[in-house]
This record gives sequence, structure tokens and C-alpha cells, in this order.
Amino acid sequence: MKRFFYILLLCAVLPVMVKNCEKNRAEIIPYVRVDIYKDIYADLGTLGPMQSMFLQGGYNGIVLFRDDENNYHAYDRTCTLWPDHNKAVIADTIFEGVLQCPECKSRYLLINDGQVIDGPANYSLVKYHTVVNYSMLHIYN
Repeated sequence: MKRFFYILLLCAVLPVMVKNCEKNRAEIIPYVRVDIYKDIYADLGTLGPMQSMFLQGGYNGIVLFRDDENNYHAYDRTCTLWPDHNKAVIADTIFEGVLQCPECKSRYLLINDGQVIDGPANYSLVKYHTVVNYSMLHIYN
């Protein structure tokens, strides 16, 4: 009788758990190894404070944002509404430091850890680690 009760309980709970896992798929951006070195003067010399630039790498490209003298932030350009679509965010035409998804129109604020400021996406852009060592910037996960 106990065995029957546990099987019945499992049958009732398992569909709910699977449905919740499906609901959470929208937050998952596929893992891609990132290990990039950029020379601050040669490669990033034109990147001023409060500016951003796009780099190769990550799942859909990387956006590098500089908020002051030697403080860099790197984010994957994949809109976090993925897998509904697989679009790379682009620079907002009005505001520097804001990225927008061309498909769902979600907008992300780079100075605030890539958080969503508008649109249907609920999660911030995927952030990569950045370390400045002398004149080299290391971007990695």
C-alpha cells in the first residue's frame, strides 16, 4: 500500500516539475567557453568611459562596456528571451550604454549589470568576468 501511495504521489508531482523546468528554459543561454585577451591600448584605445564595443566570442557575440578608467564589463549579446528567438542585441540608437533586441524590443542597461529596463525579457544579459592586468584585459567565464 505504501508503494502504491509513493507511485501515485510521484505521478502527481512529476508533471508539475517537468512543466516548471520547461518554463525556466527561457533563462538558459547555451554555455560557450570565453577566454579572450585584449590589449587596452592597441585593441581598446578608442573605447572611452561610458562607451561600449562589440567583440567576437560568446554565444552571439560579446559587448564590452567601459564605465570608468579601468573598469570593464563584458556581456553576451544573446537576448535572454531565448529560446523564443535567437537574436543578438544591438546598440540603442538614442542612448549610449543601452542595448535592444531587434525582435522582442527588450532593452538592457549596461551600467547596471545588463539588467532589463523594458520589454518581455525578465533576466539580465549573461555577464563574463573581466580582469585588467597591466595593459591586458582578460575576458573569461
